[in-house]
Amino acid sequence: MLAYFRHSILLIALFSLFIVSCNSDDPFDIPPPDFSTVPDAYEIENLPTQEIEPGVEKIIHEEGLTAFEVTARDEVSVFLTLRTEGGEIIYSSFANNNESPAGLSVRESGNIQNIVDIRQYSILIAYSPGLKSGLLGMKEGEKRTLIVSPEKGFGNAPSGLYISQFKDDTLIYDIKVSRIFPNKIKE
Repeated sequence: MLAYFRHSILLIALFSLFIVSCNSDDPFDIPPPDFSTVPDAYEIENLPTQEIEPGVEKIIHEEGLTAFEVTARDEVSVFLTLRTEGGEIIYSSFANNNESPAGLSVRESGNIQNIVDIRQYSILIAYSPGLKSGLLGMKEGEKRTLIVSPEKGFGNAPSGLYISQFKDDTLIYDIKVSRIFPNKIKE
């Protein structure tokens, strides 16, 4: 009886997938993200910048509320929008009318992810060496803009990746840390 139930569920799922895929010429066609609900960029005109390291600068808009700071081994929930210096949105946690923060691994955030077109739907697209440097030391509730040079951004991205088209762009990250999940190391 349990096997019959499992087969029925599988059959219903496959039939549903077939019906949904009939709504388009290409069943694997994923519509691009809707950036119309993304808030305007944080104002940075005439605000002082602080160099974190060569090629990465920060502007603090609001100080954090807690004593805990983001470390290199933490997981964080962030509201994040990544734009080019010219204003083109590359990724935003606010896309598609989303109001929830995105989960981000600080440990992995310095690594350019080898993902193809699907990247524009994942926070992995935002990962760059400059992002990792800019996250370190942030506190819950802190709002910060990071200005990342191409060398610390996507300058070393392999050709053929979605982000390789932004190799020569200065990246602007608007970030608000929602929550820090410290990685507790057992001794």
